Amino acid sequence: MIISSKTRISKLIEHNAETIDVISSINKHFAKLKNPFLRKALAPRVSIADAARIGGVPVCVMIDKLKEIGFETDDDCGCETAAPKEKYSINKKDSDMKKETIVELDVRPVLEGGVDPFEIIMAKLKSMDEGHTLKIINTFEPIPLLNILKTKGYVYETERPEAGIVHTYLEKSGDEVKSKTGDLQVTDLSFEEAAEKFVGKMKEVDVRDLEMPMPMVTILQEIEGLNEGEALYVHHKKLPQFLIPELEQRNYKWVSKEIDNLNLKLIIFK
Repeated sequence: MIISSKTRISKLIEHNAETIDVISSINKHFAKLKNPFLRKALAPRVSIADAARIGGVPVCVMIDKLKEIGFETDDDCGCETAAPKEKYSINKKDSDMKKETIVELDVRPVLEGGVDPFEIIMAKLKSMDEGHTLKIINTFEPIPLLNILKTKGYVYETERPEAGIVHTYLEKSGDEVKSKTGDLQVTDLSFEEAAEKFVGKMKEVDVRDLEMPMPMVTILQEIEGLNEGEALYVHHKKLPQFLIPELEQRNYKWVSKEIDNLNLKLIIFK
């Protein structure tokens, strides 16, 4: 199998089951691939390049390991023709950031409390001057968040000053890119109408007490098991922003109803 930095981890595992052990040996962050539940939810959405960023290792280190178990590459991976210094560089920068005025936001305490920091990060970005740079301090690179912010005109860079610490810098550099995500909420049904339409045909799941990323993983796992004409009723704390693009890719619609600050109901359906 010929691979590149864009090849999905799920495709590697499907071709060769040894991939799980090989990738897990590279970095402890990849050990979660050994969990079948997490692997099924995460592997289809993570490329080799994404995994390298999350684990803080050069893409070519992963490519080299995968070649040891029989995978082949072409120039698309960038490892065959790159100079040694570039080949094993972790932080390749796609844009020049100004970093003139940096505003720090440490989200580690938020994550330790089991809360999704998405709204906190978005609120901070909204309150900042567009010429300023947001520095997010975290234990990993927040790929889902960054994918969302790229569509909103942001560029980013990451640094790993020490083991287990990731600094992500964000700057506004352009206009928001229109996507289909906003259309996902457009449905002729209200929450009550959806509840009535799918009465007796809804699976129910409560993710309010689960630690991240298990709420999103659980929801994606559940919708994969839905039969034609069924819906998923979700008890959640807040609207899961990282979940929305994932639902969009699967052509799902949803409606929501907020009960109180930590109690939101979702109905997900096609």
